[in-house]
Amino acid sequence: MPHSVFSPYAGITTNSLFFEHSKPTVEWWNDRNEITIDGFDKAKRYTVQELVDRNYNIDLCGFPHEKEEILPPCELIQQCQEKRASLNADIDRILAEIETILGVQA
Repeated sequence: MPHSVFSPYAGITTNSLFFEHSKPTVEWWNDRNEITIDGFDKAKRYTVQELVDRNYNIDLCGFPHEKEEILPPCELIQQCQEKRASLNADIDRILAEIETILGVQA
């Protein structure tokens, strides 16, 4: 699913939960394999007791979460202006170094 499906309520793209009510919904469900990639669970099966032990925290995917801070418009604009000024200062410094190396006088 696209990132915006759960935005701004979740910092993840997608979490899919499947609940078994009384019996398997499809034949492969009980025979599915857990998937771990680069040390992170991509697909994992949890028992009810495991969820209870985690205080019903279902954020179990293990992927690092990037926190996004939503600033008021005025603060966001100020932050962008400060970042732009910093980048411009870096560019000016690098150009001055290049001019010095080339012997060019501005």
